Amino acid sequence: MTVVISKNKVLPMPVLKSKFATILILSFFPLSLALNLVNFFWMDAAFILSTLVAYFFWIRKGHSTLQETFGLQNKVLLAFICVYFLSGIAGYTLNSPMQTNEWIKIANLRWIWGFFACYSAGYIMADQKQRWPWNFSALVLVLVAIVIRHYTETAGAFFSPDIRAQGFYSNPNYFAMAAVVLWAAMLPFLIYAQSKWSGICAAIVLACITVILVATYTRTAWIAMFSALFFALIYSKNKKALGLSVMAVAAAATAVYFNVFDLKERILYSFDLSGPTSQGVRISTWKATWHIFLDHPIFGVGFEHAASLYRDYYIKLGQPTFHIPGHAHNQFLDVLSGAGIFGLIGYLGALALGYLFFHKAFKSSTEVLSKQLSLSALLCIVALFGCSITETPIIQQETRNYVLMILGFSYGYLFRKQKTAVENPVN
Repeated sequence: MTVVISKNKVLPMPVLKSKFATILILSFFPLSLALNLVNFFWMDAAFILSTLVAYFFWIRKGHSTLQETFGLQNKVLLAFICVYFLSGIAGYTLNSPMQTNEWIKIANLRWIWGFFACYSAGYIMADQKQRWPWNFSALVLVLVAIVIRHYTETAGAFFSPDIRAQGFYSNPNYFAMAAVVLWAAMLPFLIYAQSKWSGICAAIVLACITVILVATYTRTAWIAMFSALFFALIYSKNKKALGLSVMAVAAAATAVYFNVFDLKERILYSFDLSGPTSQGVRISTWKATWHIFLDHPIFGVGFEHAASLYRDYYIKLGQPTFHIPGHAHNQFLDVLSGAGIFGLIGYLGALALGYLFFHKAFKSSTEVLSKQLSLSALLCIVALFGCSITETPIIQQETRNYVLMILGFSYGYLFRKQKTAVENPVN
């Protein structure tokens, strides 16, 4: 295992000697997945800790370059990310009053560093000789606790549209979006289980999240779940997974047909566009958001600033103002209104670049963990897009943390593995 420090000089790749640092890096991904379900604010501390470990690792070991350790070497990706953020900031400065609230929102854009912090953890882990069999036991405990808590809150009813599951979060929709991204990311760990025990843990995790997702009664999450499953079957071509999926879909269709747990009513409610229904409200919001974009097409009005303009646009469009939401209920319209056409190019460009990277990594990977992480990242993007149709997952920290963790960690691990393969070709 080597690191190229010049064209003619190659030195051995350093491996962490600190037992604490090694444990921290090797357990970062599975523990972070569990931690975000308990309290998503705590992930800020996890990102900071990961950054410090990676920085001191680079300082003490002379690990490649600082840019590569933190994933700053991909100039095209950085360009797309910068276009996205700078467009939104330009929208603030050009089209908003720039009061304290706007400056706070600009400062909050520091969340992007979480991606690079997770990248560093994956990058360093790829160089460690020690491998821990991830069984996600902490995640199992958290999910079981959530199931028990919801069962207690509903007095045993559990599946009820009147009391929707929301875990330790304050909103069932945000909880459902986070849960479905987690569900999508865990699916490859069952399909490509490295051991019987890890496969059992992955199966328990997926079973718990599936039950929880049904109990959230969040249709957006259901769409994202089936979309991720569809892509997983296409990529894996796993006959056993296909058989189980057909059975699961048949069971779901039967439950809907007979209106078990009011599932049919919940789905039919999606087609009611009259009056103050959630769909009617969304359509009104989409119209207002679209017209905000048309009035500010280049840089938008600044991230999340469109919500403060909704009332004026509702009145302008002759729409009732009895209920005005605080966000666009569509991620793509939210980006268009907040950062304009340039912002959308940056946002979609970064995700498209990521999808192509993970797609190529999946096709070329022979190591099981690389296969799991590359497909996990692909399904994360698919679930993210599924949620983006009627919600705004990127502005919700609960869901966003999972996107940063899964994409960042997978990118770091896979990039380092690919670099190692180039430096040490097999004869």
